[in-house]
Amino acid sequence: MRVLKFGGSSLADFDCLKRVKQLIESQAGEQALIVLSAPGGMTDQLVELAKLAEQGADYSAQWQALLNRADSLKREVEQLDSVLAHWPSFTELSDKLAGVKLLKHCPEQVNAFVISFGERVSVALMVALLGQRAVYLEATQCIETQGGYLDAEVNLVASEQRFAEVLKSQPADFYIMPGFTGVNNQGELTTLGRNGSDYSAAVAATCLKAEVCQIWTDVDGVYNADPRFIKKASKVDSLSYKEAMELSYFGAKVLHPKTILPCAKVGVPCEIKNTHNPDVPGSVISNECQSDETVKAISSLENLAMLTVSGPGMKGKVGMAARVFSALANDNVSIVLITQSSCEFSISFCVHEEDLNLALSALEQAFELESQAGLIEPVQVQRELAIVTLVGDNMKAHKGLAAKFFDSLAQAQVNIVAIAQDSTESAISAVVDGALCNDAVKVCHENFFTHVPSIDVFLLGCGLVGQELVKQLEKQQDWLAKRNVKLNLYGVANSRKLLLDANGIAFDAWQAQLEQQTSGFELAKVEQFVRENHLINPVLVDCSSSQQLADQYYDFLDAGFHVVAANKKANTGSFDYYQSLKSAAQKRQRKFLYETNVGAGLPVLDNLQLLFGAGDELLSFNGILSGSLSYMFGVLEDGLSLSEATAKAKANGFTEPDPRDDLSGTDVARKLLIIARESGLELELSDIEVEAVVPESFAPGTSVDEFMAKLPELDAQFADKIQSAASEGKVLRYVGSIENGKCKVGIDAVDKQHALYDIRDGENALAILSQYYQPRPFVIRGYGAGAEVTSAGVFADILKTQSR
Repeated sequence: MRVLKFGGSSLADFDCLKRVKQLIESQAGEQALIVLSAPGGMTDQLVELAKLAEQGADYSAQWQALLNRADSLKREVEQLDSVLAHWPSFTELSDKLAGVKLLKHCPEQVNAFVISFGERVSVALMVALLGQRAVYLEATQCIETQGGYLDAEVNLVASEQRFAEVLKSQPADFYIMPGFTGVNNQGELTTLGRNGSDYSAAVAATCLKAEVCQIWTDVDGVYNADPRFIKKASKVDSLSYKEAMELSYFGAKVLHPKTILPCAKVGVPCEIKNTHNPDVPGSVISNECQSDETVKAISSLENLAMLTVSGPGMKGKVGMAARVFSALANDNVSIVLITQSSCEFSISFCVHEEDLNLALSALEQAFELESQAGLIEPVQVQRELAIVTLVGDNMKAHKGLAAKFFDSLAQAQVNIVAIAQDSTESAISAVVDGALCNDAVKVCHENFFTHVPSIDVFLLGCGLVGQELVKQLEKQQDWLAKRNVKLNLYGVANSRKLLLDANGIAFDAWQAQLEQQTSGFELAKVEQFVRENHLINPVLVDCSSSQQLADQYYDFLDAGFHVVAANKKANTGSFDYYQSLKSAAQKRQRKFLYETNVGAGLPVLDNLQLLFGAGDELLSFNGILSGSLSYMFGVLEDGLSLSEATAKAKANGFTEPDPRDDLSGTDVARKLLIIARESGLELELSDIEVEAVVPESFAPGTSVDEFMAKLPELDAQFADKIQSAASEGKVLRYVGSIENGKCKVGIDAVDKQHALYDIRDGENALAILSQYYQPRPFVIRGYGAGAEVTSAGVFADILKTQSR
């Protein structure tokens, strides 16, 4: 004997019914008992009718919709007489609803009849389709229950006797039975809880000692996470009964919580298969599950509330926990998770949100006297919670899983409200904020299964560096994929417009799409986008020179974004603001990265931070920190005048549009300030002595063209400086230096023994003299000018944000 259960999605319309008929007939001569749910959505229609009737409301439209759907299915069956032989009485259903509406009350016994009506429709149709090989098997003849009418428990011993007697008296190839229903010892119809048809099938399989219990649904099996949300969730081929029970209990939608236990008692394998894709092997739940997988799956259960009972009367008082749970049990409140403080001062537990008011009322009544005496404090309630659970029989054999789990939750910026672990160590659960549940599951799935960290990029600033960065992101997609890194560009903004796309922005069409937008960048908009799309590793990349954006870095970090900055203005603002950014990054466990602030693509700050982190101390520093000025001073050495060198650098795109931005030395001063701060000096930009290449008093208030036309007036003066240095065997370099805690940028004459003597043609170089590196300095050297080099440095910083 085989037991096959088909859910509502497998019976949604007549084409589905015919597909199920074919699957039943393909049982290769095996005798089978078929358990059917209501046609998809019909139970919801019936529940709504019962509620409207109880409210005394008009339900005629809903009633007509139900009749039309049922009649439509019935008319499709050619063997109409066979359908009518078992067709449930809609007149009886109508009469019961009318009575409910009249009384404005729906007794549980009547409610059970109404909401289980759809299963009888499915069975009547299927018996007619299968013809003489099929027998209608009434669940009320076979499944005996105890308890209430709406969520009854099955008496397996009594049900086994019933099944044996009924099947013996009605031999057939196929028995077709409505799911979800049973009968109490008074002969009254009961239901097994919402979605209880799985439970019906498991009970039948147990009572009949079936070869297998197959649950046919609309997915290929049990997945290691909810496939509706986790796109890369994969099917689990086999599970133990214990693993399956944990998953169903903590929210796996494909399994009903009551289904597994009956099968486990007698060792009947339970198989989950897809009605619409029957050739795909499903997931098998059995005692024979053998797997090397440490974590088998992740499940989540939402819409929970946590109640905490606490007070001095709890400590050391025998039976207090029993009183708490007895009070809830008496009112049929289901407890999902329990945790207790080690000092016995409090007990916390989760219930479904829908049971919260009932639970509070039960506790208030049970502890009324203790509350009045001050022994029990008012019950604390936390709403809108969820439970995220790791499940796997092999978890007990592996150390560090709990740490990895909690680290994953921290990575998703999720606070843990409570923790629970079963004694067999096959499940670890964390209670979290319900709004962040999907984020938590996404990170855990990434860390335990796909091992593909995600980087979710939002680019601010679309100048040369920003445009080059987008090209590099596109170019490196294959390289990233080979290294199991998923990088998507979700947002691009310039000074006027913001483009966001939940599917990721196409690298070759972003500029045209950006121009079509009508509003500009706002942090709140991007925050909302991240929440709605459950992005777990959002990175704001600032390739602008905007002071307004730099002033928002603290807010960016505090909102949970990593910040990668080519913009130097945040790090060269006040020292207090610089420190606040560091603190915000640490507090929110986000990264604030700005390697390109100093050396474009050169690994300057990384090396400094590693040195200082290892206990090194800076003694002195000398560096050429401007690729533009490096180029200009190189061609000055070759014999060009100051005006000619400036014009050539500007023509080659090495300078800012206004060369005075380079010649003023301010950019170099900003870079030197960052190095000084990284080395531990508490300095402001105003503390740095700056010698400009061109005096600030030269040609004030002129346009760029006017300034360039006037610049030759300084050629002779500058030529004298070059000649004077050359007479001593030296060359001029624009140098930033740190000596005895003092910072200076300006023109220096250096000889051949100096580390910066050969630096020219756009190269940057930094000579670091430290406790570890002396008497010869540690030198970092390379090209530091150009959008390509700078964007490469930004890209490298972006990669440092990836979750490991």
